[in-house]
Amino acid sequence: MIPTVVVGHGLAGRSFHAPLVRRQPGLKLHGIVARDPQVRAEALALWGESIRGYASLDEALDDPAVELVVIATPHDSHAELAERVLLASRHCVVDKVMALTSAECDRMIAARDRSGRMLSVFHNRRWDWDFATLRQVIADGLIGKPILFESAVCRFAAPRGWRRLAGSAGTILHDWGAHLVDQALQMGLGPCRRLSAWMAPAPWEGVDSGGHGRIVLEFDEVLFQVETSRICRIDRPRWWVVGSDGGFVKVGIDPQEEALRAGNIDAAAEPSALEGILRRDDGTGQVVESRVPTVRAHWDGYYRNIAEHLAGREPLSVTAEQAREVVRVLEAALVSSRDQVVVPGPWGG
Repeated sequence: MIPTVVVGHGLAGRSFHAPLVRRQPGLKLHGIVARDPQVRAEALALWGESIRGYASLDEALDDPAVELVVIATPHDSHAELAERVLLASRHCVVDKVMALTSAECDRMIAARDRSGRMLSVFHNRRWDWDFATLRQVIADGLIGKPILFESAVCRFAAPRGWRRLAGSAGTILHDWGAHLVDQALQMGLGPCRRLSAWMAPAPWEGVDSGGHGRIVLEFDEVLFQVETSRICRIDRPRWWVVGSDGGFVKVGIDPQEEALRAGNIDAAAEPSALEGILRRDDGTGQVVESRVPTVRAHWDGYYRNIAEHLAGREPLSVTAEQAREVVRVLEAALVSSRDQVVVPGPWGG
């Protein structure tokens, strides 16, 4: 079992990383880093007496037992902390988004290469049920050649804590938007040739990280729109996809986050009413509609792969180079939104 330390015990560290690490037989939750003594005490009470509490990253890195460090801190701190971890000869997982600039990503990758250790980014939503279902629909040829994707997560909720601030979080596109861009780049559509983007401010005082963002990614003969909102009082489909031979629509957000935060990810469930809908020609010129059974991927897939990779049994599923491409897309989106221009790529592919 690989002794693992989670740096930060806010939403990401407490609700995602620590419980998912504990579920893996190849990993051991060894400790939590939290500067606040009260937060540290709460973490130890939550995870058990065998868990160590560290007041700083340096204190954790002074512990020779630590082999893997998970960075679950504000986005603007990822690069500096990851470099320190890697150069201390520890493996490193960074919560998404990898960093706020591609230059920071490059420094992180250089530190990985100098250290010879692993660096990965927590793009766990590659294991979302809706994404897995859509990929299966396309792999089975049920809609023919994909032409147009709309991928959206739109809700009405003010961000809290550091996520309100552009200096710490980046923009709204660096939150859910980073996941949606990563999914777009993982669809096997080839390189993204150019993009355009638009962002609207948030209506709440003290929030400068944005309220609504949209990116239109142009692949070869495929258009992929990513949209995320904090100011949307009306639902949008999670996926709306047009293909040469049919279409697919899916509503509802993957249920694993809610179940994990409630204490049991295995209890995640989705009502049958939220199954995807497929419309296609039945071969006689008639359009038929059918439900698509949900493919139940599992967020365990991320940390299971980390453990297997470190044991030498699997290639790394989420590489630093892939995560850097997401950041490059987000950088270009900020330029497009600010300057009202189309930005040429390529990205991914």
